Amino acid sequence: MKSYIGCKIIQAEAMDECSFLREIKGQNVENRETMPGYKVLYPDGYVSWSPQRAFETAYREITQGEKQLI
Repeated sequence: MKSYIGCKIIQAEAMDECSFLREIKGQNVENRETMPGYKVLYPDGYVSWSPQRAFETAYREITQGEKQLI
């Protein structure tokens, strides 16, 4: 397989999995364990959820100065 690297600016906020499923996806999550993570908004408008560890490994918050350079 070939190797690839991608780069994009996303918006995110801390949100546990059950809150995401209930509030964003409209699913019933009674009696389900939850885990910490992030609600993620991509530039094309797609909204998803990412587990905390995976998110924090892949992303870091950018400063206002960094954002202005882009």
